[in-house]
Formats: sequence, C-alpha cells, structure tokens
Amino acid sequence: MMREYLYLSQGGDAYIVQDDSNDSLTALQTLVGGLIECVCPTKLGHEVDAWVNEEGLMIEGFGINLVASFITGRQLVGPCVLAGHNKFGDTISVPKHVITKLKREGLMIDERTWAPFEIANRCFPTTLYSEVCE
Repeated sequence: MMREYLYLSQGGDAYIVQDDSNDSLTALQTLVGGLIECVCPTKLGHEVDAWVNEEGLMIEGFGINLVASFITGRQLVGPCVLAGHNKFGDTISVPKHVITKLKREGLMIDERTWAPFEIANRCFPTTLYSEVCE
C-alpha cells in the first residue's frame, strides 16, 4: 500500500515522502534517524500523528524544529513526519486536506516526491546522527 507522509526537516524544509513498503515502522525510523515516538499534534486534529526521534533531545545536532513545533503546537526537536492513522491504528497517508491547509497557511512544500531512503541520505549524509538536514 502506498502511503504519503509530510517530512519536516529541522531546517524548515517540507517534503512529500512516498512509502510503498509494507513496513511503515522502518520507513518512519529511517526518516527520523532512529527509534520513533508519536506526538499528538494538538493543532492538526485527532486524525494526524507527528512522528519524531524518541531520543531526539539527547542527539547532538538535533535542535528545535520551529516549523514542526508551530504546526503541531508542541516543542519538537529534529526531523518530524506527519502521517495519518485509520480506526485500527495503522499508519496511513497524511490526509490531503492537512497538506492543503498547511500550504494555504504558507508552508512551502517541495512538490517532488521522495522515498524514505532518499530523504535519509539527503538529511543524514555522513552518518545517521552526525549531520542533520539543513
């Protein structure tokens, strides 16, 4: 099943990421650079999940993600991935109306689609934790 996520780098860039694997856990871990933690974004409603690195506060180089913090209403560090979920709790695509709303509010979203490993290579080019997306 193809899923689309909204990836928010800590530098303020936003990308659409397409995940066509059957393993959303691995894709999300790849995107945030490690173990994941779900943060409920208070400003986006109950149908959106924000995924971050659960050890983000301890990782050198991870700083406050101003865009993700503003969008979610919570102070977040490092990269953040917005996704949806179904009634069974499965991770699904971020709802299209959320992307449309964020664009209307001024978020510049790279319209190209990326695979999880492409974003990981772009944002963590040397080692997983030594360099973050700029």
